[in-house]
Amino acid sequence: MRPTTRHETRAHAIGDLLDELSDLLASCYAVPEAEQPMRWAADAEKITGCVALALATARAGLVTGAPSSTIADRFA
Repeated sequence: MRPTTRHETRAHAIGDLLDELSDLLASCYAVPEAEQPMRWAADAEKITGCVALALATARAGLVTGAPSSTIADRFA
């Protein structure tokens, strides 16, 4: 169901942002604890890029009439 009001659109954009960040956190913490510092350091640019893209996508969703997309949509 597509949001119809500006309030619903903004809430949808923020919900999508939080979902994307939640998925990213789950992926980061799925790495065994002993390997986390090394893996996070190695993947730092990828991780921060995913955060930046999620934030940019959410910000675009706050603009009235902007197309809705997710990180997955942008890489499809």
